[in-house]
Amino acid sequence: HLGVTEAGLPPDGIIKTRIAFEQLISAGIGDTVRVSLTVPNDRKPEEIAAGQQIIDDIAAGRVRSVVRINESGLNIISCPSCSRVENEAFVELAQNVKELTRYAEPYQLTIAVMGCRVNGPGETDDADLGLWCGPNRVNLKRGTEVIGAFTYDEILPRVRQELDALISQLTQSK
Repeated sequence: HLGVTEAGLPPDGIIKTRIAFEQLISAGIGDTVRVSLTVPNDRKPEEIAAGQQIIDDIAAGRVRSVVRINESGLNIISCPSCSRVENEAFVELAQNVKELTRYAEPYQLTIAVMGCRVNGPGETDDADLGLWCGPNRVNLKRGTEVIGAFTYDEILPRVRQELDALISQLTQSK
């Protein structure tokens, strides 16, 4: 079974999944696939369509991935919004984080946006900035340091503040 759980938002999530599937299926690995994208439930059929398109392309010899995606630069990962998500605003938050952080694309940083407090704390451990959502608050950490819990209305300005501090550290260390 093949799947990229934290692929994120389309189209980036589809690209990451395509790269993984092309490499593995072309090597004869895997007999089932799962595409997991951070989209609202009414858009979940897009996951099936993306998976079918990737499989059809591989079967027809249309393999696109040669180079690694995002070897340097900003990497945003997010979970596929499973049944543990307690607030559907999570998907919109992931989209807003992606938009808000575009200015940081030249920097090699990872931001993780996870939809639940079950897996979120652990799944954000390797991120420079990690967010995981509860029903009314979003928890934020920078590296392993927990910054705090913020309302959905408060979190984006705080993400920007922490991201600015990370970028400042990166530019000062050069």
